[in-house]
Amino acid sequence: MNKNNQQQKKTNQFLRRYRRNLIIMFMAAIVIFDILLTTGVSYYASKTMNRKISMLMNADTYQQAMNIDAYFADIKDTVSLFFSDEAYYTYDATKVMGEIEKKEKEDVILERVRSLGVLENFSDFGVVYSDGSYIGWLSEGMFEMLAHDEMYSFFARHISEDNAGSGWFCTPMNNYDRIYYVKRINDNAVIVASIFGRELESIFNIPQSLEGMDIRLVNEDDIVLYSTDKEEIGEILEEDIKKLNIAGASASDKNYLVTSVESKTNGWQIICSLPEKYVTEEITRLMLFTQIFSLLLLLMVALFGYFALFRLSNPMGELLDSLSDKAEHDQLTGAINKMSFRTMVETLILNGFEDDAVAFVMFDMDNFKQVNDTLGHITGDDVLIRFARLLNASGDNDSIFGRLGGDEFAMLVIKKYTTPQALYESLEPRLEKMRTAFLEEFEIYNKSCSLSLSIGAAAAKDKGVDFEEMYKLADDALYKSKRAGKNRVTVVLKEESDAK
Repeated sequence: MNKNNQQQKKTNQFLRRYRRNLIIMFMAAIVIFDILLTTGVSYYASKTMNRKISMLMNADTYQQAMNIDAYFADIKDTVSLFFSDEAYYTYDATKVMGEIEKKEKEDVILERVRSLGVLENFSDFGVVYSDGSYIGWLSEGMFEMLAHDEMYSFFARHISEDNAGSGWFCTPMNNYDRIYYVKRINDNAVIVASIFGRELESIFNIPQSLEGMDIRLVNEDDIVLYSTDKEEIGEILEEDIKKLNIAGASASDKNYLVTSVESKTNGWQIICSLPEKYVTEEITRLMLFTQIFSLLLLLMVALFGYFALFRLSNPMGELLDSLSDKAEHDQLTGAINKMSFRTMVETLILNGFEDDAVAFVMFDMDNFKQVNDTLGHITGDDVLIRFARLLNASGDNDSIFGRLGGDEFAMLVIKKYTTPQALYESLEPRLEKMRTAFLEEFEIYNKSCSLSLSIGAAAAKDKGVDFEEMYKLADDALYKSKRAGKNRVTVVLKEESDAK
């Protein structure tokens, strides 16, 4: 009995040691697996996140460069209009002529300067002659900086493009508050145009996905001419960013992620930088989540396996949903794009009921091309964005709208338990209200470019119609509005169209 007790005691001790060793091995495996998983995820996440953010920053930097090139090109084009008539660019103030003849010629030039000056928000715009005289307007700050007889030589020496006879520059004399464009018009005269640097705020826009990024416009001397960080303007580019600055590429170190593109207009650079802390903060949060998740997964896999897999897949599902949403929407206006709008319309019509009514509405802006040609594509894009917002605000739970292309938008209206006739009768006043709201929103462009809105709509039963049929009916109604003089609403019933 004593021996049996001793044997049982040894057996129990062995089992306890075995359990203890098994627990130690299991815990060690958990710790090792957790370290490997955290390290692997951290390394992969760091590389992937840096690569994706670099791609986003590259794309955005190129977009910013395109925006600023378009803006500078508009300024150059405006100045080039001065060469449309010899009377503007052949006049030489240094030549001897009668007072009456001189005044007549200068009045013609002054009228031209005034007509061109309104096309851009210039702070200086005028012709400076080698005898110290000028025609147009120059800011008071210019007179404080230079005497009359110094102006011509000052501007002439900033002509850096010999072939074009022009040049872009900023000067510390006005604390880099203005950006100048100067172009030679004859041997004794140059035309000068300048804008305030703060005008560039409307050109540079930081996407929400890159919050924390700084955008700069830097000249050939590494002077910051514009920056979203106002304290940098007029200063030499920060050394940490300068050493990572490779035109047309991305570079990073422990402090910054930097991308830059050279302007095609004047060789200045658009440099975007994002502090690495924004990336590392995301990675740190990801590492913490990975550690907690891996421990819970290994310790309670049997009980919480399904829940853990769901949590693992859920962030990916949200990411896919986000990417899908971006693919379905027009990037400029945020409206549903043509392909997705068509899919939604076909799905809604297919799932409709016999006692529902449906209407397809087409919107087209009259004289929109004149807005682009006269005021520039940036203004045109702004009109499209604001119009999309107006449509969205004017919509209801019974409607969806999308952008079909250019300045053409469409809306689908589905009314439950109603007839096409009832929908037809309620649709015209509703669309008239939207047309009136458009004219109020864009009153200034209506006056300057005759911008207005033509609308065509078709109402029908929900069953028995398809996208192409409703699109054609609405498009025909829109054509009637255009043919009748534009800026009006035309609504038709499908039954009426079939009868005709």
